[in-house]
Amino acid sequence: MKTRAAVLWRPREPVDIREVELGPPKAGEVLVQMAACGVCASDVHVVDGELPEPLPIVLGHEAAGVVQEVGEGVERLRPGDHVVLALVPSCGRCRPCREGRRNFCELGGRMAATGTLADGTSRLSANGHELHHFNSVSSLAEHAVVPESVAVPIRHDVPLDVAALMGCAVITGFGAVVNTARVHAGSTVAVWGCGGVGLNCIQAARIAGAATIAAVDVNPEKLKAAERLGATVLVDAQAEDPVEAVRAATHGLGVDYAFEAIGREEAVNQAWDAARAGGTVVVVGMIPKGQSLTIDPWHFIYEKTLKGCFLGSARIAVDIPRLADLYADGRLELDELVTRRLTLDELPEALDQLRAGHGIRQVVVF
Repeated sequence: MKTRAAVLWRPREPVDIREVELGPPKAGEVLVQMAACGVCASDVHVVDGELPEPLPIVLGHEAAGVVQEVGEGVERLRPGDHVVLALVPSCGRCRPCREGRRNFCELGGRMAATGTLADGTSRLSANGHELHHFNSVSSLAEHAVVPESVAVPIRHDVPLDVAALMGCAVITGFGAVVNTARVHAGSTVAVWGCGGVGLNCIQAARIAGAATIAAVDVNPEKLKAAERLGATVLVDAQAEDPVEAVRAATHGLGVDYAFEAIGREEAVNQAWDAARAGGTVVVVGMIPKGQSLTIDPWHFIYEKTLKGCFLGSARIAVDIPRLADLYADGRLELDELVTRRLTLDELPEALDQLRAGHGIRQVVVF
């Protein structure tokens, strides 16, 4: 079938919005008609050459849609199901999958590295040229063929244009708090960066019952959004020292949990310095591959912990339906996160807006 998609032929060149060929789903795969796809910083990193991916590639990974067709052997999904797509396919058989760490599935890793699906081939092409899949999803397109394991069915009363955000920004920020750090009621939290991921760290901390939630950013609009979503302390990093401000908000002790959701060495260091003795720092932001991180090792004597986080340590089959329930119950804000809805043709402009730090989350609606 033919479908329109966002193709990146070479890094640091304009994204090509064009018609491509999409093959039918094979065994263990499903065809999804896209309803919406979030525009994520990871897409920008690929376009700008900071995140190496096999090219040419169809972009997009944070999406929701409706199952149109299922391949042989697919039993969990059926046509008409509403699904959220997450970028972590799993085989269910390798050691990480057996240990419950499907984020690190060996087959999923090979698929991401090669830009193919499980059989080592692509369903995408244009004018005879094979196109690669972005993390098995490639959802900046009207349709996508994806592994059954990345498509999570959700309740039909959650709008798909906001449900799309669950596939990356929401599950990453929420999971960083709930799964990676295991924030407990009454604890103190600080979040560096109030974009799509950071704001979900903030509202997850609120839902977890954190007593103090400090939001750190340089953008007044994002700080206001953080306050609406649960931040109790707002820190303008341009107007004051973030470490001193966070410590002041915790009677000089520092926070139990600090989350870095920007992907910058300076912010990681500030979070490290602002964590209390015995505190935990979780790096959620994506620092460009190949960069180095230098921190003050003296803080290890205070038994601080520095942790990484990928997609919120998510168990997507459990966590995504839970997020949908929290939204339906009015406890998780998703509509607040969408600052702009756009068409696929407007994607190049949306990427520029994201580079400039404007807005919280832009969503392509099909």
